[in-house]
Amino acid sequence: MNELYIYLLKSSAILALFYGIYHFFLQDEKFYKGIRLYLASSIIMAFILPLVKMNFAVSEAANGSNIVVLLNAINLNTEGNTISETLTSISTTQLLIGLYSTVCFILILKSIIRIIRTQKIIQKYPKDKFEGQELIKVNDEIPNFSFLGKIAINTKDYNTESFKNIIAHEKVHVEQKHWIDLLLVELTTILLWFNPFAWLFERAIKQTHELLADEGVIAQGCNIGEYQASILNQIMGVEVMGLANNFNCSITKKRMIMMTKTNTSKNRMFRLLFIIPAVAIALTLNLQCTEKSDGILGEEKQTVMRDADGNVIAESVYTEIDDKLEQIFKIVEDMPEYPGGEYALQRFIAENIKYPEIAQKNNIEGKVYIGFVVNKDGVVVKTKVMRGVDPSLDAEALRVVSSLPNWKPGKQDGKAVSVSYTVPINFALK
Repeated sequence: MNELYIYLLKSSAILALFYGIYHFFLQDEKFYKGIRLYLASSIIMAFILPLVKMNFAVSEAANGSNIVVLLNAINLNTEGNTISETLTSISTTQLLIGLYSTVCFILILKSIIRIIRTQKIIQKYPKDKFEGQELIKVNDEIPNFSFLGKIAINTKDYNTESFKNIIAHEKVHVEQKHWIDLLLVELTTILLWFNPFAWLFERAIKQTHELLADEGVIAQGCNIGEYQASILNQIMGVEVMGLANNFNCSITKKRMIMMTKTNTSKNRMFRLLFIIPAVAIALTLNLQCTEKSDGILGEEKQTVMRDADGNVIAESVYTEIDDKLEQIFKIVEDMPEYPGGEYALQRFIAENIKYPEIAQKNNIEGKVYIGFVVNKDGVVVKTKVMRGVDPSLDAEALRVVSSLPNWKPGKQDGKAVSVSYTVPINFALK
């Protein structure tokens, strides 16, 4: 699950970077279509760019350090029972996964409820048509809104001077398919609910939609003063749902200012190109340094992969086996898992191992280190004594580890790989 955490954090960081460009360079400009495209593209790239992997190789000497994944020590007495190892039943990782999943589920449920409620409104109230556009005539308690190609208008506004302005405004939302952006940002706030910039993006997109609609109405020859009066008359309404566009959006002051602002110079549209260095910066989050040793057949050839912060994220060695070089990983993105977890592994060894009688008679104690490989199929292979104590203890530890059932194999870059382990087994007499 560490890979999921890293992905969500990278997405959040990229989203923050793109929002910073919008906030400082774009939000007060009047090329609204370009800004809408920038905001939507930023969200999409925030989810795609963390998946782009960029590696660069650095050569190093062949005698690099040999890192071994060491499982928790298993301490055994003469009766074969564990005497000191305890594990918590619920890890911090599981708690975080549970919290994240619970909030995501609540937000999904909330969105579904709002969609159902809006659909019921559309189905419940009578239909009408105006200039080829289907209208839903709703009662006084529901504000004007557009949703998936349909416009709902309050009956109290039906025969007023503002009627045409309201319809013109909502038709822009419908014709430009603003619901696509709203769906995109809705999914973003669900997946990145912990990131405040996700919610700022939601506000920025809704504001841009309203400015686009205002621009469309004014372009049809509507008097700005009369149109602003229409907006003020609607300011007391309430939002129907997050996926709907409302004529009376909460960002009224910004809309009033932008209506009277002079058009943006075409040269200032080049500000949208700030997205290029932003993408370059985002990609640096995925840089992985690969350190390769120059080895020859018959020697271990070590490969280390690091992230941009220098942390080791994968490590492997190429070992000669049957006249062929085979890649054995020591650290991978998804480590192999024993059925039931590490505690189950310890229980299996403790229940199956027998303290050799000859070792008991001669009062031999000590810790035996057994190395093994979990191959691509999850099978335990290549077991050997890494550090022994006595032939009898070494042989017993090797026997039991060799009989381990299949594991869930480890993965690197989404592919199953062979991973090496070392397990210490401590034999202790009472």
